[in-house]
Order: sequence, then structure tokens, then C-alpha cells
Amino acid sequence: MKTLVFTLTLFVMLAAHAETVKPAYSSHFILTRILEYKNLSFKPEIPLPTVLFSSEANLKEFQDDVEPQWGFRPDVITNAYIAHLNKIYLYDDKAYYAEHQRCIDDSLAHELAHYVQVQYRKWDLSDESLEWDAIDTQNWFRSQHCSRHTTKTKKSVSYYQL
Repeated sequence: MKTLVFTLTLFVMLAAHAETVKPAYSSHFILTRILEYKNLSFKPEIPLPTVLFSSEANLKEFQDDVEPQWGFRPDVITNAYIAHLNKIYLYDDKAYYAEHQRCIDDSLAHELAHYVQVQYRKWDLSDESLEWDAIDTQNWFRSQHCSRHTTKTKKSVSYYQL
């Protein structure tokens, strides 16, 4: 009976943890590509943001971090650049990226675009139009760097399995 309980507990624990994915590129690489795309120069004196993956993050900490910027406490951890903390939260569920035929790197590019808006250009993230700039940057990065890294479903082989 102990073995059965232990096995069921282990199965439930493993099932509760979705398979995760990490970026193929470093934050520095993605940032330098974005800066080139935006015709900006890298400034080593500006610290890179800390990147926390959703699978490793605490929901309460995420809520505490994001609430001053967003004005509410989300129910789940999602992609976000927290300007006042210079911190990025990145959703790392592999199935999500496979389903949408994307790579986590383009999500990181999106959040780094917000970082560039704040740290390099001194723009105010409360301007909702900045989201379109970040989406444009994300789409550009995906087209340039993620096509072979996109996690495919069904018959295709995932880059992350290579």
C-alpha cells in the first residue's frame, strides 16, 4: 500500500509540472539584435534585467512585483517586464510555444523591447502604444532568429529535442 501511495503521489507531482523550455539565445544576444534593429548602441553601464521563468517563480512575488505597474494582481504568471525592478518574467511552458509555433526567445525579445523603451529611450510604459512597438520587435526577431527554433507539433522535430 505504501508503494502504491508513493507511486501515485510521485505521478501527481510529475503531472503537475509541465515540461518547460529555455531560450536558445542569451539575453545579451537578443538585446544586441534589438538594439541593431532600433539603430541604438549597446550601453554596458545599463544593467541587463533579471530574467525569472514562470516555472521557477512564485505567484505572490509576481503579483507584488507587477501590481504597481499594471494596477492589478494577475491570477497567473505571464510574460512581463517590470520596469521599476528591471526584471522580466517569462512564461516557459513548452506546450504553449509548440501550440502557437513560436519560440520562447521571441517572448524574451518582446520583453527586452520594453526594457529598451524604458532604459534606453526613457519612454513611459503607461503609453499603451508602446505595446505595438514591442510586438513589431517581437515579430521581427521571430522572423530573423526563431524560424528554426520554433517548437513544432505533430510530425516536426522540436529544436529543443535536438
